[in-house]
Amino acid sequence: MVGIDIVDVSRIVDVVNRYGDRFLEKVFAEEEIEYVKSMKRMHESLAGRFAAKEAFMKAFGRRLAWKDIKVLQTKGKPFIHFHGKNYRGVSISHERAYAVSVVVI
Repeated sequence: MVGIDIVDVSRIVDVVNRYGDRFLEKVFAEEEIEYVKSMKRMHESLAGRFAAKEAFMKAFGRRLAWKDIKVLQTKGKPFIHFHGKNYRGVSISHERAYAVSVVVI
């Protein structure tokens, strides 16, 4: 199965500015938050991970709990960790205005 999603980075900026850590802690695992906070373009990275979670749900075929889907990376390559299993068919791309992700499971 394949899932794809695109996110407007300004939408993530608005939500983070409005809800701050409350939003981050509702959607992202601690490891994800630590990683994106270390990035120069934090909001782009958040948007990419949000898109990956959405794409994973589309590929999986149903809504899932946000925090159950962890978008992690090894040597710069993203993967999804979900209920004890790693899914390596993940691609994330972002630039200043948009982030996109494709997930194949």
